Amino acid sequence: MASKYDVIIIGAGLAGIAAALRMKKQGKTVCVLERNATFGGKLASFRWGAYRWDKGPSLFTLPKQVDALFELYGKDPKVYFEYEQMENTCQYYFADGTHFELSADPADRNQKLRATFGKKAGEEAIDYLNESALTYDSIGTIFIDRPKYGFRNLFDRELIKRYPQLATPKVMRSLNQFNTRKLSDSRLVQLFNRYGTYNGSNPYEMSGLYSMIPHLEANKGTFFPKKGMRGIVEALALLAVEEGVEFVFNEKNIIAEHSKGAYHIHTDSTEYTTEYLISGVDCASFYKNILQDKKLADKYARQERSTSALVFYWAVEALVPALDLHNIFFSADYKHEFKQLFETMEIPDDPTIYVHVSSVINPEDAPTNGQNWFVMLNMPAGVKPNKNERLKLKELVIARIKKALGVDISEAIKYEAHWDAEGLEQDTGAWQGALYGAACNGKMAAFTRHGNKSHKYDKLYFCGGTVHPGGGIPLVLKSAAIVADLIQNND
Repeated sequence: MASKYDVIIIGAGLAGIAAALRMKKQGKTVCVLERNATFGGKLASFRWGAYRWDKGPSLFTLPKQVDALFELYGKDPKVYFEYEQMENTCQYYFADGTHFELSADPADRNQKLRATFGKKAGEEAIDYLNESALTYDSIGTIFIDRPKYGFRNLFDRELIKRYPQLATPKVMRSLNQFNTRKLSDSRLVQLFNRYGTYNGSNPYEMSGLYSMIPHLEANKGTFFPKKGMRGIVEALALLAVEEGVEFVFNEKNIIAEHSKGAYHIHTDSTEYTTEYLISGVDCASFYKNILQDKKLADKYARQERSTSALVFYWAVEALVPALDLHNIFFSADYKHEFKQLFETMEIPDDPTIYVHVSSVINPEDAPTNGQNWFVMLNMPAGVKPNKNERLKLKELVIARIKKALGVDISEAIKYEAHWDAEGLEQDTGAWQGALYGAACNGKMAAFTRHGNKSHKYDKLYFCGGTVHPGGGIPLVLKSAAIVADLIQNND
């Protein structure tokens, strides 16, 4: 006989766990099915000797959204999960040799902006960040905190009230066009164009509306969990188990069918039935592999994908004091880099390099004489660098680090692993290894992204980074909250 639940959630990543907690709070019986041996999705971790790496996301903003899930159950978040705010949100190394630390303290940040880029350009950047906050508060929240607006909602009262803010050059121009008009220093244009990569998109094509993204990092601050990024899902999963959410792991070949007002879930080992079905996995993969709706699978597979990545995990037997938690080494020609990522679909000749070193904050992540480097390069979706291409990219990174910091780490790398589009798809179900599902390129991307509720199937809902409101930890958690509200309101 099939196991019966009020709600079944496919995928035990961050979105799935958050949705499970919210559904359980509504008094429903909840089961989370996961094809892997553990929870967490992209928020995985692994070790080599005394070195530990968080495998996926490394940027943590708006931590109160995690706290809210513990507070939902009247629990003190600090019992489960602690974090600290970073003094610097990120440090940047430009191709011309400029080094800039984006400080979390507004006064220090503003002083460094003027000192690094000159008074005029610095003031422009300060004004830009102030405007970013206003954009987020006036426009961003209506897209982030509620279900996706569609074309049928164009005359909704709440949206009509915002038309004066929406019908602006900011929305209709690309992010790069907007930044170029606001900022006279090309280095600052590149810095703020970079925020387009936060949802894996092209700043030369995506809407200037996304100029609100820097607000979350620069104005609200960046944080880091004291047990690493993996600690986020470990704490939430512990809470979920305590509150009676059931998890079933190693459920291979999950197939869902809808008939007679219920969903029937078949796996290699068990059958389940449920009234509500929530997908917490990549929506394109869900339609193709789980619901097996070819029409919808083809529709979402055709959408332009966000970027994938090549990530190197290096055990570096050396200390490089210049590195902070988050470090960016910019390419010399950003526009050409994005042309290769989205138009020619090839490995960039001169990629921007992101280096994340959690042992700077958590010394237990590496031995006293070493550092755990997470080195990420953006790649086109579906492109897997071969062994020779990886070696070439590794040499490029080492050379760029040596040029920027005067340090040669070539002999200090004692261990290396990597994650690419193929690995991302195999491990997490990310279609073509795209980190955020569909790209947000185009002025109407906020309206065309996959929503949180199916229009075809009754009581089928979606959360996670490939659906509204988007990727990244804060938006993934928002998607779970939106789904919970929809179900509670029978919407």
